[in-house]
Amino acid sequence: MPSSSTGPQKISINPSGKLVTVAAFAQSSGNQTVKIVDSNGNEVFSASGSSRSGGVFTYIGGGSFTSAGDGNYTVTLTEGSEILVGEDAIIEKGEVFLHRYSFITNDGGSDAKPDFNDLFVTLSVFGYTG
Repeated sequence: MPSSSTGPQKISINPSGKLVTVAAFAQSSGNQTVKIVDSNGNEVFSASGSSRSGGVFTYIGGGSFTSAGDGNYTVTLTEGSEILVGEDAIIEKGEVFLHRYSFITNDGGSDAKPDFNDLFVTLSVFGYTG
């Protein structure tokens, strides 16, 4: 298992002009949050909420944006949470058609049971638009 981290997470989406979708799900009965800002501090996505019934994933928000500027973004998740980050891609003949970032959190910090299922956020970056 990769090492967990805390605090804001940095990602890079290059070049600019990529279509990005975001979806966020909470499984915790405590309030979960996600905010994504570009390198100029402009918010491109935010969501918050909790599971309607602890133990069941609840969709708390989704949306899309087109990457811009230098492509650097900061993803801030529920304060105090331990975070695991994963990346994967769909590649055909050397071309990246989809690059995905996934974030999962453990909202009790390092002292809580490390189940990493309190908040799940996925960003899908498509290689082409249109």
